[in-house]
Amino acid sequence: MFTGKNAHETAVMSVVFMTVLVGWVGFSLPYPVFGHLFLNPQSDLLPAETPGNIRTLLLGLAIGLYPAGQIAGSMLFGRLSDRFGRAPVLAVALAVAVLGALMLWSAVETGMLWLLLLGRMVAGIGEGNIAILQSLAADVSRPKSKARNFALIGIAMDLGFVAGPIVGGLLAVGGAEWAPDYGAPFAAAAALFAANAVLVPWLLRGRVSASERRGEPGGAALEPRARRRLIALLGLSFLAFWAVMVFLEFFPVFFVQRYATPPLELGINAALLSVPLILSGLIVGRIVNRLGATAVTLLSLLMMGSGSYAFVEAGSPLGHILPAVLVAAGINFAQTATSVLISDAAPAAAQGAAIGIYRATTIAAGALVGIAGGWLSGIDPAAPFLTGVAACLLAALGLTAFAIRTRRSRTSAECRQFS
Repeated sequence: MFTGKNAHETAVMSVVFMTVLVGWVGFSLPYPVFGHLFLNPQSDLLPAETPGNIRTLLLGLAIGLYPAGQIAGSMLFGRLSDRFGRAPVLAVALAVAVLGALMLWSAVETGMLWLLLLGRMVAGIGEGNIAILQSLAADVSRPKSKARNFALIGIAMDLGFVAGPIVGGLLAVGGAEWAPDYGAPFAAAAALFAANAVLVPWLLRGRVSASERRGEPGGAALEPRARRRLIALLGLSFLAFWAVMVFLEFFPVFFVQRYATPPLELGINAALLSVPLILSGLIVGRIVNRLGATAVTLLSLLMMGSGSYAFVEAGSPLGHILPAVLVAAGINFAQTATSVLISDAAPAAAQGAAIGIYRATTIAAGALVGIAGGWLSGIDPAAPFLTGVAACLLAALGLTAFAIRTRRSRTSAECRQFS
């Protein structure tokens, strides 16, 4: 997977891949039990008499706080990495992620809701490190390898999402499924985040060049036209990631509400969902290079929108499989293609800031999805997914108009050049 003519690029991307993989295993370990912490009356986190609508609202708040922290972390760490270098700022971000994971573990073991909510925010800030890792990938990428390298980051996330939920589900089951150990997945996650915080700075010390360690001084100011283009792309990315985050965050909630699916089975479902994510990640780089990032983004919107609608219309657990596969492939296409669009729209000296804002924008979608989806799921388990369908439709219309306008601008510029 890590082959190519540029040995430096390969060395750096190997560390980026490992960092994202380990981080996402840690992130997804608690995935099968998180909904049960709030929705299961036997959980110690909430009083047994807590009404169902309050439980789903608090669950949505907890889901939303994590991406809210990522918004702050992505913008802060992305900009700081432009100024002080990728490696030192990444080390700080990884340490913050460890702190957040320890807070979450402690909150689950002690049944302290306020600490869990605060821990979600702190952990999200630390996970803003993905903006630094994407910027580092952009730094070392050649034009033809950028889509592939961004896709590798997506594959690392997906592989983490295969191992994490299964292991987390097994840890939660413990000795008896009727008495799950909700704290075990959080303890394992904290250990993995700590390993990342120790190993990654040491590995980058020998692989990141001096110029990348220092960062580039200052930043490049965007021209008005480029700024408008970037703002438009950020708006489209927000809509696309609304659909992405609705599906990823409320996939387990949907099964708990509709089928009372236990933690281990949720972990297996999440791992199976990662299979089409990984397979699509293996080909999306080539597709972007052939069709262009704009066309692939439009394709991803059509896949996610139609798949999400079919998913909620299915009447049995087996009926959800094919729609989920379609959505999963669309998610990977959207993640890679929008990343390339944003990176290409920003100058080299502002990659960290641009990708940080991009990450913050897409994560903002996740924060709002958590709050809105938590409320909507209390009304109907299908309701959050229908907002994702609407977001895909709006984004597809906006992207089509954006592509037409961009083509007209280029045609006009060429005419003026030859006149």
